[in-house]
Amino acid sequence: METSSAWFKQHPEVDAVSRDRGKLFREAISAGAPQAKHIVDRFHLHKNFAQALEKFFGHRKRLLKKVAQQLAGKALSAPQTAVHKPVERERRHRHRQRVTRHKRIWKLFRAGHRIEEIARIVGVSSRSVYRALSHEQPPARETRRRTHPLTDSYLSYLSKRWNEGCHKAVQLYEEIVAQGYTGSLRTIEKIVKAFRSSGTKPVSARTITLQKAPSARSTALMIVRPAENRTLNQIAFLDQLCQSDPTVAIAFTLAQAFGQLLRKREGKARLDQWKATVQASGIVELISFVDGLADDAEAVANGCTESWSNGMVEGFISKVKWIKRSSYGQAGFPLLQRRVLLHPASRETSRSEKRLAA
Repeated sequence: METSSAWFKQHPEVDAVSRDRGKLFREAISAGAPQAKHIVDRFHLHKNFAQALEKFFGHRKRLLKKVAQQLAGKALSAPQTAVHKPVERERRHRHRQRVTRHKRIWKLFRAGHRIEEIARIVGVSSRSVYRALSHEQPPARETRRRTHPLTDSYLSYLSKRWNEGCHKAVQLYEEIVAQGYTGSLRTIEKIVKAFRSSGTKPVSARTITLQKAPSARSTALMIVRPAENRTLNQIAFLDQLCQSDPTVAIAFTLAQAFGQLLRKREGKARLDQWKATVQASGIVELISFVDGLADDAEAVANGCTESWSNGMVEGFISKVKWIKRSSYGQAGFPLLQRRVLLHPASRETSRSEKRLAA
């Protein structure tokens, strides 16, 4: 903070600063450049909203699964057999432990203990404490799902051949192996089994892809993504989801309105109108998001109005992080600096700058 404040004091010409919603950045800018206008970056604002949506869908996982299975033409799973009961019992036990730990962390936090103290008392890392404090509700039970990443690019072909009358897993396997498939026959047998459960109805790639319910995070990202960037499967899933639950339909409408507000920079008046609509919706997670904007209201309004954004800077930061991670954390700043400067993308930028200068 001191370094940033000192830099701003050396540059009194700064009259606007684009930043995320972190209090540390806000304080550093206010101390070093009190004359500057604060502008909350739209990327981070949209990201925070997506996190609120993730919490909202985190309490509706059964609905996500139900809708995915409806679209896949797959009936609800049969009750668990006795063979799986010991495993299920162990999973329930672990989940109860996580819930107990989560409640204890929140109890200590409300009692005024610092993060480091809570971590020491509970016996977890500080990072785990931060993660628990980011969600006031205890964690929901996670269910394991098998995915078939190797077959995803072949699902359209497999469904086409199935509809043409080829129902033998071995033959389908041999055909996609000739196209480059490197997975196992057993995986294809499972896909054929899923196709067979559809009876005489035509199947499609959606029969497989949508029987795996999207996570709460994936659903939130689907919704905040621009409509033109959604796949046909995502569009179908969101349509069915909104038809299945009126509250989800309201959340979807609010999300689309917020996305348009940010992308078109519709200004403070439109932002205030959107906030009022959220407050009237009764959706706790979105109301909490709106309430959290109050202590930074002016900067948020500027972000919805001004053209400034630090999106390009975020792109460069992501590139630097990627270069750093490729060293597996085994190098210090001097090597990172050298690798960034010698990176092909950096050399290309330097050449472009030289051409412009010429």
